[in-house]
Amino acid sequence: MNTQSEKGRGQPARRKEIVEAARLIAAEQGWAAVTVRAIAARIDCSAPAIYQYFRDKDAVLSALAAEGNMQLDLALDQAITDVHGPAKRLRAMLRTLWDYSLDNREICAVMFGFEGQTAHPGTATDALAPVAMAHAASDLLAKRGSGDNGQDLADRLVAVTYGFIGLTAGGNFPGGRDRAFALFTETVDTLLKDVGR
Repeated sequence: MNTQSEKGRGQPARRKEIVEAARLIAAEQGWAAVTVRAIAARIDCSAPAIYQYFRDKDAVLSALAAEGNMQLDLALDQAITDVHGPAKRLRAMLRTLWDYSLDNREICAVMFGFEGQTAHPGTATDALAPVAMAHAASDLLAKRGSGDNGQDLADRLVAVTYGFIGLTAGGNFPGGRDRAFALFTETVDTLLKDVGR
């Protein structure tokens, strides 16, 4: 097996095509159907040809997770454009995380470990919450005169959000998506109201 670094492998357009094929197969047939052979068939090449671009299936899924992280970061940045106040920014980012995750379930499955998947390399960091969310949480704590850690608050909020998203995405939330969202919003409001007190 080629141990060459993933960065140095293959043409970017072909790599992107392989990653997109994996996403489409997962969206249409579920993750059990995503194999190197199925990806190859989807883009009309041989299974061994995939290994010219990726070490194995996990490397394909890691690339999908990395792409998802970039998309989510962009969506989070756009969500807080012209939103003033740290609590409002946090709510906007959490709502975006909710929407993005449920609208892109196949990507988020590999990003966050939903639907029986494990989170893939490249998505794990020392924190759950993105930097922008941690900054908004720090701003909120400072505004309320609290010396608590902004990253810790942001991570708590994201963990709660992931819990709601995971149950909703799996179809396991009693009452479905609308009830889950209502309770999620209420929970976030309660957590933010109690911050720094």
